[in-house]
Amino acid sequence: MTSPIQPEADAAQPQNLRLEAHERLVLSPDSPRFAAGYRQVRPRSIDEVRKLLGPTNVPDHAVRADQLRLRTSELTKRLLRPEDLDVKDPIARGEARKVVYLAAREYVHAASTAALKQWRPAIDRWLADVKPIIHIFTAGDIDIADGATLTLSANTQGLVARRIRMHGRGRIVCLSNVKISAVSVEGTPA
Repeated sequence: MTSPIQPEADAAQPQNLRLEAHERLVLSPDSPRFAAGYRQVRPRSIDEVRKLLGPTNVPDHAVRADQLRLRTSELTKRLLRPEDLDVKDPIARGEARKVVYLAAREYVHAASTAALKQWRPAIDRWLADVKPIIHIFTAGDIDIADGATLTLSANTQGLVARRIRMHGRGRIVCLSNVKISAVSVEGTPA
């Protein structure tokens, strides 16, 4: 399976991670141990964010169903323009930014962006203001022994690995939304 989250061509060989039985490990860009395995992406458009963190290989039937409705009802009530993010009233400005954030989240995770294309200018304007940084960790193979836990920090948005193997009660815990891309993910029962 190919993924838009790919290691950079000139990056060093990614490290393998092996967690021993009942070991707890937190993967974070703030950790000196793992910082070299992270890359930072500073997207300039919502389409870049979607390419990095959005769905891949969406079946046609899911796209058709998604085009019929928006999951976030606030997005159907009104459409904001980019200039709505700069109004003088702090309450109205905060509300506008909240709604644009919801539109951005929906745009990234929806099976299809067709119902949200009119939101793109406001979302891109919001992104220019907030200047997000996406942290993606690239690993070789990840092997999680029985009872071990690999925790992905709240500031980790992507994990790319060749193979992920979880044995028994081994698990991955995500403290925020994370896109995990791997050639294979395997689990063996306890």
